[in-house]
Amino acid sequence: MQSLSWRLIWREAGRGPLRLFVLALALCVASILSVSLVADRLNSALKVSGRDYIAADRILTGSRAAREDWLREAEGRGLGVSRTQSFQSVLFANDELQLASVRAVDDAFPFYGELQLSPAGRVRPGTIWLSARLLALLQLQPGDKVELGNIELEVAGELVKEPDEGFSPFLLAPRALIHLDDVAATGIFMEGSRARYRYLFRGDEAGLQAYADWLRPQLQQGQRWRGPDDADTPVARSIGRAEQFFRLASLTGVLLGILAMAIALGYFSRREQDRIALLKTLGAGRRQLLAWLGRLLAGLLLLGAGLGALTGYGLHKLILLSLGEVLDIPLPPPSIMPFAVAAGLALLTTLMLSVVPLLRLLRVPPLRVLRNEAEARISPWWSAGILLAGTFGLSWLFAGSPGLAVGLLLGLVALGGLLGGLCWLLLALARRSGGGIAFRLAVSRLQRARLATLVQFGGVALALFLGTLLWVVRGELVDGFLARLPPDTPNRFLINIATEEREPIRARLYQAGLDTSLFYPIVRGRLTEINGVPAAPDVDSERGGGLGRELNLTFGEQLPEGNRLLRGQWSAAPGGVSVESGLAERLALSIGDRLTLDLAGQQVSAEVRNIRQVDWDSMKPNFYLIFSPDVLADYPATWLASFYLPPEQRALEVELIRAFPTITVFDVEALLDQLRQVLAQVSQALLVIMALVTGASLLVLLAQVETTLESRRRELVLLRTLGAGERLITASLRWEWLAAGLAAGLAAALAVELCVAVLLPWWLDLPWQPHPRIWFGLPLLGAVLLLLTGRAGGIVRGPLGERLRQLAQGLG
Repeated sequence: MQSLSWRLIWREAGRGPLRLFVLALALCVASILSVSLVADRLNSALKVSGRDYIAADRILTGSRAAREDWLREAEGRGLGVSRTQSFQSVLFANDELQLASVRAVDDAFPFYGELQLSPAGRVRPGTIWLSARLLALLQLQPGDKVELGNIELEVAGELVKEPDEGFSPFLLAPRALIHLDDVAATGIFMEGSRARYRYLFRGDEAGLQAYADWLRPQLQQGQRWRGPDDADTPVARSIGRAEQFFRLASLTGVLLGILAMAIALGYFSRREQDRIALLKTLGAGRRQLLAWLGRLLAGLLLLGAGLGALTGYGLHKLILLSLGEVLDIPLPPPSIMPFAVAAGLALLTTLMLSVVPLLRLLRVPPLRVLRNEAEARISPWWSAGILLAGTFGLSWLFAGSPGLAVGLLLGLVALGGLLGGLCWLLLALARRSGGGIAFRLAVSRLQRARLATLVQFGGVALALFLGTLLWVVRGELVDGFLARLPPDTPNRFLINIATEEREPIRARLYQAGLDTSLFYPIVRGRLTEINGVPAAPDVDSERGGGLGRELNLTFGEQLPEGNRLLRGQWSAAPGGVSVESGLAERLALSIGDRLTLDLAGQQVSAEVRNIRQVDWDSMKPNFYLIFSPDVLADYPATWLASFYLPPEQRALEVELIRAFPTITVFDVEALLDQLRQVLAQVSQALLVIMALVTGASLLVLLAQVETTLESRRRELVLLRTLGAGERLITASLRWEWLAAGLAAGLAAALAVELCVAVLLPWWLDLPWQPHPRIWFGLPLLGAVLLLLTGRAGGIVRGPLGERLRQLAQGLG
């Protein structure tokens, strides 16, 4: 019996339904292993690069200085501590003045990452390092002197890059770096002066966690404890979406592979019933048969898992190669966990899918040797229930969201219902349409086996549905975002504009032929109460709703471009405020709620009039709160605008700064270039996964066609003996495949459109728009693929008459 198992393994691995089972299992393993390896290596690397990004293991930030006893406690626990302070001030040199964003650091800065200075050196008391823009604007060279407040500092060189510099167009000006010991001597700070404090901590994870538990209850408004994973930038959000897509793509490949495995195992169990019945008549017991089938499955499992592991490892290398310069950090070797997960998935999937086929084979009555219609009857609901439960579990595991798992499960059930209704409708129409003999023959064959027809259409439709869903989501995620970022996207922010400078600046830009955004007034304030109840600060969330930090508030009579009202009406009536939808959700705000804010010690209140949706990736000025003009009109404000500066007009930037020395021109061109580069390279990496999913879809189609070949050949032999010609038989087969492809394509198109309408806004936070191409493309693609796979199956390939005569002799 054991030798029979191994002979059967080698025979079926090269042909028959178990060949498809091995290929599908390998595809499942490759799908999960490739993405798991990429995620594992990236996560390990990002723990290091994330530390580099914030220059520490943890940081404490805020608009007020930390208490010295907090810092002494950290040092007493063995943690490294570095103190930094940032503020805006004016630098004087060569009869010129320039607003700068000055940062003061101590000797310990930074713990991680690289502080790039040119020439290489270190920050010492009495020296200042200036960015290239400041050196150019003030016409300075190393060794020159520059005044900062009450002291004169020597220019040591160029500040090239800080490891933890971020993007904040409201707070950043051209950068300067000094030593923390020089801050007091500048005389800049007095009670009420504005500054940002940043404290860097280094230590082991356990010590940092213990200190965080001790510190958090003592934090005050405006102070946040952050780690490497808390950054929230357009690039970070795009990479986060790409990671979600990788997971969805991997899940799609696994589901398609499972579908192909289920088809192959089901066909194998039906085909092997005669063999099992014969073995039972020869004395084989259930335990012997179970051992034989177990060895068969174990051999196939090892073969498929090994092939999938090799393929998955190669694919993960190709994905990382496609990401290219996006990965500018060294990647550590992979851990054992992705391999363990892939092996566990292969084992669980094989066990899950083999339960019903094995029961069917073990329950085959020996009487089948004499009566071919005798078979073990197991309700198809068992198979459907196991598949649906497995789909739900895998979706939850991959997406990490039970809501998405339920949504995908409902989508598959809806697809089955749509497909059943569509098949019934098309068959009804086909019966009444007449047509030639070949067409009526195909319709008759489909009508006689309606359940088999539905299963056949379902496999094709599911493959088209999952593959197309992935293509559509990829297009919206990458290509759609790049398309929504036009070439004239604003690349300059003008901030700190005084009221009297607004019109002269607008006129100067107009003379240069440049269009600007609206000029928005900026007033700084902190949310303190909601409906008269004090708002507790959210100190741990980078986007925690603004409770623990000052917000940039604005007012105006127009709805900003790119904003869309979700609830309420836009109105400039007195005493109102418009709230961004994400903030409203986090604070559970509704129309009519009343917000109270603190503006430099003064209290103002406003009623929530509407909720807005904001496109934060538009690179345009956006705000959490927009007030009616009367609420903030009496408070001092600076102004903000954005515009697109063509490369050939770069000289205008320096002219503006010289003409209006108090303003800051913030350049976001580098950020836009980085965003475009990241998305372009992520798109290349996604194509690798898409190729895998496409292969999975084709494997499902091949499995679906191959499992019906034997029954089709029997029918064709009967038709041949009744006098049907080769051309008629070939035409009827083509009509059948054409009908199956069209029906499956239409059902898949409808399911994709419905699923995308829910998936994009809810899961990926992207707008939905119709996709008319899939309504024409999917039915055509389904028909073409089935015709091609039918020819690949060999029914209509070669001299059909000779093949049927050989088959008839074999059957006889």
